[in-house]
Amino acid sequence: MRRGQVAVLIGIVSGLLSVLLAVAVNVATGGALPGPLGRVAWLAWPSVALLAVIGVTLAIWQQRLASVPSTVDGATPAELPPVSSAFAGRAADLAAIGQMLSAGTRALAIVGPPGVGKSTLALRVAHDRRTGYPDGQLYAWLRGGSGGDPVDPVGVLGRFLGVLGRPEDERRGDLEELAARFRSAVADRRLLILLDDARDDAQVAPLLPGGNRCLVLVTSRRFLAGLPLGSHQLGALDDAEALAVLAATAGPHGATRVKADPDGAARIVRSCAGLPLALGIAGARLRARPLWTPTDLAARLDDERRRLDEFRVGDVAVRTNFAEAYRALDTVDGQVFRRVGAHPGESFGAGAAAALSDLDPAATEAALDRLVDAHLVEAPAPGRYQLHDLLRLFATEHLSDDELRAALGRLVGWFAATAERGAWVERERGNAVLVAQRLAALGAYEDVWRLVEHVHKTLVGIDDIYTSFAIWREAAAAARALGDDARLSRALRWVANGYRTIGEVTLAGPPAEESVAIAERLGEPRPLAESVRTLGETMRDLGRFDDAEAALLRARHLFVDLDAVQEEIEVLTALGTLYSVNGLAERAVPLLEHAAGLLPRYSATENSQHGWVALQSSIAYRQVGRRAEAVVQADTAFRVATALGDDFLRGYVVEQLGFLALDERRHADAMRHMQEMLAIFTGRHGVGVGSALHSVGIVHEESGRTAEAVAAYEASIAQYERLRDRNRAAYVRAQLARLRPYT
Repeated sequence: MRRGQVAVLIGIVSGLLSVLLAVAVNVATGGALPGPLGRVAWLAWPSVALLAVIGVTLAIWQQRLASVPSTVDGATPAELPPVSSAFAGRAADLAAIGQMLSAGTRALAIVGPPGVGKSTLALRVAHDRRTGYPDGQLYAWLRGGSGGDPVDPVGVLGRFLGVLGRPEDERRGDLEELAARFRSAVADRRLLILLDDARDDAQVAPLLPGGNRCLVLVTSRRFLAGLPLGSHQLGALDDAEALAVLAATAGPHGATRVKADPDGAARIVRSCAGLPLALGIAGARLRARPLWTPTDLAARLDDERRRLDEFRVGDVAVRTNFAEAYRALDTVDGQVFRRVGAHPGESFGAGAAAALSDLDPAATEAALDRLVDAHLVEAPAPGRYQLHDLLRLFATEHLSDDELRAALGRLVGWFAATAERGAWVERERGNAVLVAQRLAALGAYEDVWRLVEHVHKTLVGIDDIYTSFAIWREAAAAARALGDDARLSRALRWVANGYRTIGEVTLAGPPAEESVAIAERLGEPRPLAESVRTLGETMRDLGRFDDAEAALLRARHLFVDLDAVQEEIEVLTALGTLYSVNGLAERAVPLLEHAAGLLPRYSATENSQHGWVALQSSIAYRQVGRRAEAVVQADTAFRVATALGDDFLRGYVVEQLGFLALDERRHADAMRHMQEMLAIFTGRHGVGVGSALHSVGIVHEESGRTAEAVAAYEASIAQYERLRDRNRAAYVRAQLARLRPYT
């Protein structure tokens, strides 16, 4: 019951009390009541007493209600903006928030980067729970992330008090006074309060109720660590949820259009990188263009240079949303944000960020921490940072070409310094390729080569195969653009080696041949010898025995003339492999023994070359029947591979150990070795996987398990065909053909 209703009751009771009091006085002074009323005259004074008690009670009730906030004109405030009918996804976030609120949380901050959908989610939660707060809902847009002037909490408190029915004189005062009045006004009410887009603790603190009867939801781009709030961090949507948002926002037939063009829809989702604002804009553009397919829009979004231009519909734009957050940064934080956006990798370390920013490491890390708190930079792991794809594009928009080149040039210097010190972070190797690509796009070809020269020496393990190949392809393109034939010949050698190593051997021939042609024209003996050796190894892998032998023999003579012992050993090993693979192990043995004799001349310390010479020697000795020597050489190769941690070498050594075990009919040991080889190479080296599957098939065949052998051979053939390695696929296919009559 409200104060106005109580006042009416008090008026009625007062009137009745006046009448009965007059009657009671009349009776008490000897008067008489007319007719039948005379029989109840004795009730006059008890009635007066009862009405007096009721009147006093109502007066006290009215006074108490006067201290409870009432709403304007008796209406319950309902200030929540509507939640979008196209709301989709966020099931996990809604569940997590629901669990926190059910556990007793009465003040919750939803935080995240610009455009991630904090306000939309908060509105959804508020609308879902408003029935539990019958005294109404209050809403304030605090404009804390707009980059302009945030809303003064004094004004918000004054408006809230007015909505809650407080007189005008109680809506004036300083911040502390108004905050106290607001807490008093809501102390006995169950209100839901949504404070949207808060800037910081100072803006929010005065707007929090004092008790636990209200529910307060706050959205902010920053963590509000100084307030008694629960916190839920909002991130990008996963692909399934992103597709749901796209379909929901693309109009009444959005789901049908998305389902009819799944590839185009998936491309849109990738371009949006899970950002709900971008997805909503993309959906709105499809809704406004009913004849467009998702592929039509995806084609416009594919170009990174115009992507942010495309994310605009009406007055809503991703760029505008980001710009508000960017304008709120101070000079140092803005510089760090802008320049680390130039890093093209998935993530980067503090050292790389300092190089890009041109600041000392301590200042850079402090700025990165502030940017993480502002949700403009993410920290996926300790010491690692990353930017959302669209934020990265926005950041680089604010770099001039000169500033971008300078930042990447400093990053190249940092790569070089860390590589030379041996302090190379594993995850930066792949980033080096992306940096090279970015430099090439800017025409900074000398910086590409500066990067390659320093990074190449660190790319030695099995996990570096694809990185090495990719970076030399960038180097070749840069050398061609510079018109530098010497560099081009060198890069093409490594490109050919890369194709061979990753299994694309059919693509290795042209660059190997071009490298030799350029080296012949330049006439420099060492580059020519190296190019000829690469050509010989390529011809060997292509199954062109005569061409391979001729090139490798020529390379050997060139290196002997140069007194290049290490390179001569490598050529002898390659020749030994050529002969062993082609059933000419008796020609391989003397070459490999000569290579082993040269090893001490060039290195007193064992390295991977010792291991490869020992491995190839073991293979050749086994083929010519010198089993004891084969076992010794295999053990030596295994020891070297283990000591060096060289998985590439170890994978092929355990294969040889498997064949040695198979010779003794130790089938279980042989299979264990082949399975170990397969485990080493799976996901790391395609040719190794094909070879391991072939070897597994051989063990099955020797063990009498014909069906299993056929399955392994077929898997090996399929692997080689995926790699377009027709020579090796044909070899295994011939072995399978001999076996099939028995299946």
